[in-house]
Amino acid sequence: MSNIKEILKESSVFICLGEDERVSLAQLFEKREIQAGDILATAEDAAQYFFLLNNGTVLLAMDEGKSVVLNKAGDFIGFELLSAKGVYRTTLTVLESGSVFAVPTQDFLAFIQKESVAATAIMTAWQGYLDKTASFAKNIEDISLPYNF
Repeated sequence: MSNIKEILKESSVFICLGEDERVSLAQLFEKREIQAGDILATAEDAAQYFFLLNNGTVLLAMDEGKSVVLNKAGDFIGFELLSAKGVYRTTLTVLESGSVFAVPTQDFLAFIQKESVAATAIMTAWQGYLDKTASFAKNIEDISLPYNF
């Protein structure tokens, strides 16, 4: 897949969105090619982007030695899996070349604040995804989410 709307439609985090919400959200993402060895996010840097994997493989590593490999189209790399209090808590390294869709963190959070029904659905789906993919990330304190959550 290489179309952001298709990936949003298939992603376990965003599958719950209606067509209009997907179209609105898709406009916020920018496709980026990634190469093995690229660092997409570095722990302790300001959290500027969340990522949605299109293809390739990325390693998300926490300082505590915990990590997860993401390699499925539609894997969402954001919220407490990536950042806390507006700072990256993990380092995101490309293991296998491919592409991601990047969304500015503030734009994504503004979308959630504006689209409350969609936000509730996304957050519910996110919790299921997190439980299945990287439940250890739920232990990060003071995650940076919109105030209504």
